[in-house]
Amino acid sequence: MKPHASSALRSSAYRQLMQLAVVCLAACLPAICQNTNGRIIGIVTDPQGAAIAGAKVTVANAGTNIQRTTLTDGTGSYQVLDLPIGRYVVTAEIKGFTKAVTQPQELNINQSLRVDIALKVGATTEVVQVQSQTSQVETVNPTVGGTVTGRPIQDLPLNGREVLDLAFTQPGVLPAPTNGFAYGSEKSGEFAEGFTVAGGRPDAVTYLLDGGLNNSVTSNNVVFDPNPDTVDEFRILTNNYTAEYGRNAGGTVTVVTKSGTNDLHGSLFDYLRNDDFNANDYFDKELGLPRPVLKRNQFGGTFGGPIIKDRLFYFFGYQGQRQTSITHGTAVTTYTPAELQGNFSQAVSGAPDPNVVAYLQAHPYFQSNPALANQGIIDPTKIDPVAKAYISAGLIPTTPNGQLFPEGRAVDNVNQYTGKLDFYATPTDRLSLTVGSNQEPTVLPLQVFATVLGFPSDTSTTNQFLNLAYTKTFSPSLLNEAHATANRYYNTSSAGSQPPDPAELGVHINSDLGFAPPIIQLLSSNLVIGFDPNLPRTKADDTYGISDTLTWTRGRHTIKTGGRFAILQENSVYAYATNGWFFFYGAN
Repeated sequence: MKPHASSALRSSAYRQLMQLAVVCLAACLPAICQNTNGRIIGIVTDPQGAAIAGAKVTVANAGTNIQRTTLTDGTGSYQVLDLPIGRYVVTAEIKGFTKAVTQPQELNINQSLRVDIALKVGATTEVVQVQSQTSQVETVNPTVGGTVTGRPIQDLPLNGREVLDLAFTQPGVLPAPTNGFAYGSEKSGEFAEGFTVAGGRPDAVTYLLDGGLNNSVTSNNVVFDPNPDTVDEFRILTNNYTAEYGRNAGGTVTVVTKSGTNDLHGSLFDYLRNDDFNANDYFDKELGLPRPVLKRNQFGGTFGGPIIKDRLFYFFGYQGQRQTSITHGTAVTTYTPAELQGNFSQAVSGAPDPNVVAYLQAHPYFQSNPALANQGIIDPTKIDPVAKAYISAGLIPTTPNGQLFPEGRAVDNVNQYTGKLDFYATPTDRLSLTVGSNQEPTVLPLQVFATVLGFPSDTSTTNQFLNLAYTKTFSPSLLNEAHATANRYYNTSSAGSQPPDPAELGVHINSDLGFAPPIIQLLSSNLVIGFDPNLPRTKADDTYGISDTLTWTRGRHTIKTGGRFAILQENSVYAYATNGWFFFYGAN
């Protein structure tokens, strides 16, 4: 008997050790596959409130008619894990009691929806419709957060149709500081302002799309940001995340796109902004400036439905944008036509510029005639050949009074595509594919560096996303979810025109990429001539990841464990002042 007792003890110890290992693994792994689905839980009781064990519970999606079935345990409890968001009908039945069917109830992202059912004594052929239930307080999931669902996503006014602006309707979400990173998808290679969640850093937010990681590599911004008509709901998690959420401490934004159903459905939209509808801005009117010009047209549509009824569904959405605007720069002091030829005799209130006069008197090389030097007139033959080349190429602007308010036409066009396929291969196997692409070419007449026209930048940004999810239900208490995700942020910026290069202007520099005029910066007048010193540039962020999560229910306990492996690539090419850079500090 001793060997058998020893074996039993070893077996018991082994089981306890394995259980402890599973629990530790579930608790210790950060950044697991993040779940955007929910679950339905509840208790089935008899008329006296006693638990009913062995009752058959069926959960059916009202839109797709996809069903999941389980049995209540000895305490009358049941739960159905990893359900896609949507409206669900719960049915409970057992011999000796009437069949109970609930009204459709909404299941949201990461929600544990409680649906308790009380059965009445009677024949199973009888059906009792449960008309309503009192709203339940979340007592299962400890995560603190808020959800935006349904019509508000389409109906609330959103400037630019930016879904994530709705984050500000949730408690604990505030605008980021002016130097913060954005939630926006790095438009034109720059960071816009974003938001902070529960006091976290703006660049420490995790973005999920249909369960797939949607963060870029270097900036940690969102990569693909679908338009409102393609979004079913999104949820912001502020703290107390469950085991599958990790990676960043600044909050989690999880977005779920719409899916097809057994019914064909779709939408069409067209939003217009036009300066013809607006009055002039008060300050522009006071300065005598014209009404700001903005012409934006955002249009598109969605449609979805079944390919194979009850099994295979599709959804597709498109949004286009065509936008032109007039961009205003700040006031710049430049040259009059006479000054550009060296004549400063009327530069200061109709009199000679005293600084030019003093310089010419001290340096007669530039004007050997004392009378002309006293009038502030430079000898045209002594103007530097490079300056003459700049002038003849029309690179230096002139105005009759030497003051310039630059303005130019900017273009920002977008084509965005979102697609989703849901395939229920068997009652226990579900595949879901989400793809997205956003292409945005822009033209900036006044790019972030030059203060005058003539040095535009062309920027093209492409954001792409792909997520394949496979959910396998081994039993009502054991379920596995796997994800394969790829996203890409690709941005190129280049000069929007091709004026003379340094060699053509007589500037002899050794450059690997001398493609445009050297920069001339006159610090005392705010006049900056030349392209952004970082042009041309290319940036590509790629993320490829696989993840797997196993969920096991044992009695009243749910254990979740998993892991994620990702390859992150950041490939960038940045130029810096390859054309040369000349600073002029005025009198100093």
